[in-house]
Amino acid sequence: MSDSSSDESSRESWTPYCERDEWNDVEPVSQDDGPHPVVQIAYSDKFRDTYTTIFISGQIFNYFHFGTHIQPFSIRDVYDYFRAVVARNEVSDRALELTRDAATLNPANYTVWHYRREHHRRVIVERLQDPGRELDFTASILQDDAKNYHAWQHRQWVIREFDLWDNELGYVEKLLRDDLRNNSAWNQRYFVVNHTTGFTDDVIEREISVLLDRQLQNYPSVLAFCQQLYEDRYRSPYLMAYMIDTYEEMLEQESDDRAATLKKAEQLCNALADEYDQIRGEYWNYVARSLTSRYGSQTNTVEQEVS
Repeated sequence: MSDSSSDESSRESWTPYCERDEWNDVEPVSQDDGPHPVVQIAYSDKFRDTYTTIFISGQIFNYFHFGTHIQPFSIRDVYDYFRAVVARNEVSDRALELTRDAATLNPANYTVWHYRREHHRRVIVERLQDPGRELDFTASILQDDAKNYHAWQHRQWVIREFDLWDNELGYVEKLLRDDLRNNSAWNQRYFVVNHTTGFTDDVIEREISVLLDRQLQNYPSVLAFCQQLYEDRYRSPYLMAYMIDTYEEMLEQESDDRAATLKKAEQLCNALADEYDQIRGEYWNYVARSLTSRYGSQTNTVEQEVS
């Protein structure tokens, strides 16, 4: 009973923008696709007036997990006023608040994120006195959609703009504990390390140890993380050895395009033997011969069957 009354009370506390005194000076702008739109989206009136339920915790919107109050939002109401703000090129506290509502309703709307970022740098700091709250906001969006590109882009801007690097690896660790396949989180890990400590030999050894401890060879996003390091000319023997192990497991599991996988493994072995780990050069030559012996005939057979 108390839950129902609480929900009803929170619904009553929400005031649409069109009914707020502080927005009386703004004429809402309806969506206009022009007289002859090429591919018009057939929004129904029901959709336009849909009330989306989200959760609010303090002044920060959070999806599903941390909120204690439920508020209904009208899609038409919020976005009509957002279009008006953009048309006026308004930079203000109320416009910042509006972009938060609009981004919460539709996190995939690039225009909202762009306007919030490009037009409200000073407002974010002066109004909130703590730009880290923007990280809380993006985290609330990513909690529901961990691969939202616009939220990640905004988060990276906040971190760079306000030098908020200290706790970001911890945040990424949490996301990876929830889902090791989260390629966006691996990308963020690379972003943070690359802009802070850089990929020194010690850091790469640490990163590879993290991967080995978790036995992550079978995750494509992890291999992509390693390949990005290698393509950026980080030639740590630890990194290269880990990639060889990963390619070998892919060959054992008869992955697609085994010929290309074998070639990559052989090239890494040769690079280690000839330049980056010469003290164990004979070992890497042996690994290359072993891989070729075990899987070379298989890849040739597959190529012949295809031809």
